[in-house]
Amino acid sequence: MLQCTLSLIIHDNVCIMIVLLLGPQGAGKGTQGAILSERLGMPVLGAGDLLREEAATGSELVKTISALIDKGNLAPPEVVTELMAKRIQRSDAKNGIILDGYPRDETQLKMMLKRFTPDVAVILYIDDDTAVRRLGGRWICKNRHIFNAVSHPPKVAGICDIDGLAIYQREDDKEEYIRTRLSIYHKDTEPVIEAMEKVGVCVVKIDASPDIETVAVRLVETIGKTCGVHPINGK
Repeated sequence: MLQCTLSLIIHDNVCIMIVLLLGPQGAGKGTQGAILSERLGMPVLGAGDLLREEAATGSELVKTISALIDKGNLAPPEVVTELMAKRIQRSDAKNGIILDGYPRDETQLKMMLKRFTPDVAVILYIDDDTAVRRLGGRWICKNRHIFNAVSHPPKVAGICDIDGLAIYQREDDKEEYIRTRLSIYHKDTEPVIEAMEKVGVCVVKIDASPDIETVAVRLVETIGKTCGVHPINGK
């Protein structure tokens, strides 16, 4: 049954569920996050999404972030965490929220735990060679809808099924770039998973190597058993 840990309290003192979705590049976080969002009725957000949303407001915070990014720096973890905390309190998160790829390192984890505690951290795991094979066939549109030449091809070659935009392959989806990003994940994010377990965050690990639907069913079942939440459409 869902219990309020230190999760943020929102309108009318209702405690919402916070799900973290972590895993290496190629594990399918974007794909599975979208499926979870649809089946559980929760928005899915990453740090990049929040920064883009904030940029659209033209706030003073945007000017600070933009200045840092223009100099080649990442947005400070306290800024990202503050945006997360603010976003969680919006009305569309009343059923809960899924945070994709956050926290990425122990600094972000410490900042997060000062503001809120997740109800569950779901870790999708695959080996590096599988990640390289998957990402090497990945195509994406400018609205970040992701396809894969082998496992999830578009209905029409070169065209996004969702918005009809052209899809393309990113430069950093080449093997050398992929392996570099995977090494960063192993160095920076895997210690976060261990740290969360030590402080009592519920961490569950799911093999992400099977097909998309098999993984999606396991994810929904796992979150249901852990948090007492069930699909809104019966899937």
